[in-house]
Amino acid sequence: MRSREGHVQVASLVRSSLSLKNHRVEDVALREGRVVVNLDLISRRRLPCSACGTFDPVRGRLPQRAWRHLPVWGVPVELRYRPARVACSACGTPKVEVIPWSLGKSTLSRPLLVELATWSRLLAWDVVADLYGVSWSTVVAAVEQAVAYGLARRDLSEVRVIGIDELSRRKGHLYHTNVYDIGSVPRRLIWSKEGRDKKAIEAFFDFLGPEQAKRIEAVCCDMWANYVEVVRERVPQAGLVFDKFHIVRHLLEAVNDVRKAEAMALKDAEPDLLKGTRYIWLKNPWNLTDRQLLRLHELERRRGLKVLKAYELAHLWDYRSKTWAAKYLDRWFWWATHSRMEPMQAFAWMLRRHEEGILAYFDHRIDNGAVEAMNNNAKAISHRARGFRSEKAFTLAMLHCMGNMELPPSLA
Repeated sequence: MRSREGHVQVASLVRSSLSLKNHRVEDVALREGRVVVNLDLISRRRLPCSACGTFDPVRGRLPQRAWRHLPVWGVPVELRYRPARVACSACGTPKVEVIPWSLGKSTLSRPLLVELATWSRLLAWDVVADLYGVSWSTVVAAVEQAVAYGLARRDLSEVRVIGIDELSRRKGHLYHTNVYDIGSVPRRLIWSKEGRDKKAIEAFFDFLGPEQAKRIEAVCCDMWANYVEVVRERVPQAGLVFDKFHIVRHLLEAVNDVRKAEAMALKDAEPDLLKGTRYIWLKNPWNLTDRQLLRLHELERRRGLKVLKAYELAHLWDYRSKTWAAKYLDRWFWWATHSRMEPMQAFAWMLRRHEEGILAYFDHRIDNGAVEAMNNNAKAISHRARGFRSEKAFTLAMLHCMGNMELPPSLA
């Protein structure tokens, strides 16, 4: 810096941002468009051992290291310091000191790393890079270190109920298998891996380990065979619940096919009866607008409409008793298989094959509604970042934003 006043101001800002106790700002200089801050030890101070935290005298120094720090007035700042070796009495061997502004071997200072990681949960990563004058890869490195910190301190010992779902990363059928802890509040993403084959979900249970797997009480997923087979094999004690949202989605597709066929059959006698009702049958009952609900109630006054009878299955999950729900499902199955409507017959037999997992809902009362919402968040994360450049970055972003993990403190 050209002026003494500039030196003092920058030194004061750095000292304040680092909360220096055992170190001091030795020198400040402007070099090649960046502010270089040289730091040094305050003499005769005992320093904490990085392995055990014991305070002991300094016994030598290591080569100089450099850290990128928070910019000052838009100017990049670089910290330089020679780490000290502590003669640790507890460890019995010399150890590197705890450097307050450093997280492991990262070349980013803790304050900068935490700022980048914090804003990366809210903004597109290229926007964060522009705001702090760093590269996109630097933002990725900050997020990666923040996620590693959170994963190392994450506790999964209380996970009892998990939800498994797939997420399409982008066009071309590139899927991710996501596993969520849906028994905790707030719910959180605990695993993500590219693919939706058996290997993807087996990798999760390998990661979880056999002891933790024994504690899983219930699993909610769709009827995808790869998921079902692995869950039954790896956590046989857990209740397997087929997600009602996926089942209703299949139902609504079949109901819409029935609507089309019935509208054709009524085109001469009552051509306007089902006109404009397409989106009623493609929505979950609980998502209908007031106008759509009114139209549905008008149709319910008509007796014998096949599309209404088909749509009634969505009320299955309104039952509180598993016994009565099973009876209702049996009656609906009989109607569907005798309806002479191929879409409903095919759907009914699919339900029969998966009946145990469908009715297991009444034992555990879980679904993947929250998972669907979190998957929508994941899609928003991808869109906000204008797509990620690698599968690794996409996984990092999801864990970072939806893993509910703590960030490292700004200073050690």
